[in-house]
Amino acid sequence: MKNKTVIYAIIDWGLGHVTRSTPIIRRLINDGNRVILVSHGKALSMLKEEFSECVTRDVKDIQIAYPKFGWMFVFKIVSQIPKMLLGWRHERRQVKALVKEFNPDLIMTEMRLGFWNKKVPSVLITHQLRFHLPPGLKWAGIFGEWFNRIVFKKFNYVFVPDAEGTPNLSGDLSHNSRISRHPKVKHIGCLSSIVPDADPPEKDIDLLISISGPEPQRTQFEEKILGQLDSISGTGVITLGTPAIEKNIVKKTDNVTIYSHLNRKEMNIMMQRAKYIICRSGYSTVMELLALKKTALFVPTPGQTEQEYLAKYYEKEGLFSHCTQDKFDLKDIHFNSDRRIAKEHIPINQLDLINELLESLCT
Repeated sequence: MKNKTVIYAIIDWGLGHVTRSTPIIRRLINDGNRVILVSHGKALSMLKEEFSECVTRDVKDIQIAYPKFGWMFVFKIVSQIPKMLLGWRHERRQVKALVKEFNPDLIMTEMRLGFWNKKVPSVLITHQLRFHLPPGLKWAGIFGEWFNRIVFKKFNYVFVPDAEGTPNLSGDLSHNSRISRHPKVKHIGCLSSIVPDADPPEKDIDLLISISGPEPQRTQFEEKILGQLDSISGTGVITLGTPAIEKNIVKKTDNVTIYSHLNRKEMNIMMQRAKYIICRSGYSTVMELLALKKTALFVPTPGQTEQEYLAKYYEKEGLFSHCTQDKFDLKDIHFNSDRRIAKEHIPINQLDLINELLESLCT
């Protein structure tokens, strides 16, 4: 697909949605397409940094508040339905304005469900075909699938960044259900903006801690980590995941360096240099670890049932370790260096396949 105009909208729910879209956006640009990037907040800041050559538009998305405890998930989400409906109505108005301004050939959206247009081919990117619910609320899962089926009617394709069969990385979130066989669903393999260098750097960082995710849990995790700096032995690096702040070294001790944010190139190098990694169990992070063949300790965002499910799923599969945020204590952390990514043959960055699918929509 070449010489097309693409509106690419990304939700501002953690930076992972930006990082996993980076390979697709870069391929679109390199193929001579004009890409208009739409996002908000930290996600938009990161997009501007990574793709300074692109036109950007600031369109606020729906900021969903997550519960502190998983069992409150359904009730918390249901209570915010009116806000969601108003948010999607706002997005629909913005899409009409953007279509009028740019006359796009294609719309792609990373979890912004209001970004579609009847006159323009539209693609949704998500790995959550099903919502993982805590025990006792499994019965409500059917309503989540029903909701997704309604959403899918608005899009030509639904791209799932995972392998189609087994092994896979998303487990029950996008497999083993009727909706995973929906005719619009296309499994496109994993996406990672971080790839190993042909000549990898020396592993001279003992511990890399990546702090990320939606507020207020991102800040709470940051405060917990910064309060335990004395427990870091050896060389440590901490990234705060705050790209809206001017990028610099926030703090430096004898053995720990703290950055407000690292761009993709810098983070790529840092992850390769690290012997051990502590991070959220966000799906985009998992795909990056897969690409680098790294192991890690996951600390899922409290109340995000998807991350909590994935952390437990990977530990059961023998791939990663995990710890809850409330019990997290650096002095008690013991890394299991025997855990390794065993699913190395899961395809990563199948950009030719993605290009073929997109081209079929624009011809």
